[in-house]
Amino acid sequence: MPVFDYFQELKKEGVFLANMVTYAPYTVASVHALFSGMYGSRNGVDSYYGSLDFDKDNCFTITQYLKENGYYCKADVLSKIILPLQGFDEVLIHDEYADDLKTKHKELINQVAHKNPFFLFLHYSKIHTGIISEVVSKFGDFDQLYFSRREENRQRYDRFVKSAGEYLKGIMEYSKKQGLFENTLFVIFTDHGCSLGEKVGEKCYGVFTYDYTVVTFAYLIYPKLLPMAKVIPVSVRSIDIAPTLLDILSIKKKNKYKDMQGETVLPLIKGKDSRDRDAYIETAGLSGPHPSPYKPNICAYRTSRLKLIYNSSLEKKELYDLEKDPTESVNLIGKCPGLEAELWEKMQQNKGRVFLG
Repeated sequence: MPVFDYFQELKKEGVFLANMVTYAPYTVASVHALFSGMYGSRNGVDSYYGSLDFDKDNCFTITQYLKENGYYCKADVLSKIILPLQGFDEVLIHDEYADDLKTKHKELINQVAHKNPFFLFLHYSKIHTGIISEVVSKFGDFDQLYFSRREENRQRYDRFVKSAGEYLKGIMEYSKKQGLFENTLFVIFTDHGCSLGEKVGEKCYGVFTYDYTVVTFAYLIYPKLLPMAKVIPVSVRSIDIAPTLLDILSIKKKNKYKDMQGETVLPLIKGKDSRDRDAYIETAGLSGPHPSPYKPNICAYRTSRLKLIYNSSLEKKELYDLEKDPTESVNLIGKCPGLEAELWEKMQQNKGRVFLG
């Protein structure tokens, strides 16, 4: 089986969340949101340089829940800033340019396999490496050489994804050989998407909040409890992952910490719910036409059909009908005042810091 097809093949192994909307189209804020089950406007990490602002006194992460319930928790990541460190027994840092991640991560699986139960977070960073080396370092933010070559950009990105498929196939097959598959919950996700040149000014990610960087996917594989070959087509959020894991593992949430904004997806998996979930999205561009790496300057509120975007740097709104206009090319602002007002109000409810009490 070609390794590029492995992502399709993996759908047969468990539950596939086909439309998962991430909180932020860059790793730091996205991963903090996933681990905490809440948006950066609540957990404190809402910018590229915001990892130190994580509200660790009032947010209890999925790792902390697992640690408290007897799990040995270990991670291997590109940098310690990408995830909340609370609850981990050990966090390793790999060299994205030199390390063979498939080999290293197999060794880490061996190291924790005898610890029962365990939580192992493995960060595959080679797509990031390829984008930095072959896109960011070679093209400018408005370089027509990049934005006019969509097919070339797609082929380049497909090459990165093919490598990711090869890595993932190796890790999953190794886990099966080690006898871990049947009784292990695998959560496989991508934290954000990537531009192929759709919008001038964003050559990779983190600049805007269009669907090509914020609509992602995830797999939940756990043969002991979850069905196989189950596709969930409705929209969910990356903040739904943490409460879903607590639900699967029958771990109760603590009342003295900030509430998770995410909701378990088990009712969707069991066929007891079929509703799309609205999502709030923010970004704090590191580059592009209006960089703002210390605070978010573009936010969006997305339903299954509509998306309202607000750019505070330009004081500009955009409204898109995602069913009729999936490429977000026709701005409908001014044509649907009732819908604009409704989405604006919902956006404001999620925007800004939210404190206990």
